Amino acid sequence: MSELALNLGFQAQEQLGKSAAMHQQEDFLRLFVRHEAELRAFIGAVVRDAHAREDVFQETVVILWREFPRYDPGRPFGAWARGVAAKKLLEQRNNQRRSPLLCSPEAIRALADAAERATSDKRATLEALEHCVARLPDRSRRLLAMRYGQSQPPETIARNLGMTIAAVYQALWRLRGALRQCMRRYLARQDAG
Repeated sequence: MSELALNLGFQAQEQLGKSAAMHQQEDFLRLFVRHEAELRAFIGAVVRDAHAREDVFQETVVILWREFPRYDPGRPFGAWARGVAAKKLLEQRNNQRRSPLLCSPEAIRALADAAERATSDKRATLEALEHCVARLPDRSRRLLAMRYGQSQPPETIARNLGMTIAAVYQALWRLRGALRQCMRRYLARQDAG
């Protein structure tokens, strides 16, 4: 193989590596921005001092960035980030007595566990909603999409579907009730099974 071919091969590999790194950075930023507020709230529930709270947050973000290549996408990012923050909080508690934490190590772990369960509950609820919406007739799904997906006012929906405004409100009310019942049954089956 010629030296030129080898150089081109190395350059191509280098470009692929840069492209993968860019995607990884974009993935991290997308996930981080989505979960930043809940991460700040988690840390804020434990750290009293505003400066110490920001320090813990910044240090946690650096760890998340550095460890992101080892992040398992099958696990919720928010739970992973809170786990990293909990470890950082416990480390801070052991190393610094000048800014005491509001919580004991057990309480920090309990907060992290509660946040994990809440995330899991949200996923289950969303799964139930998707299941129940998929079972609706096309016209009902279209009505929901127009109102909640496209944020169309009932007046516009009524005009587009040839309904009265009162009929749109009534149909949406009935659909919400039907979805609530369907979701309760779905979640109960998931809990039982």
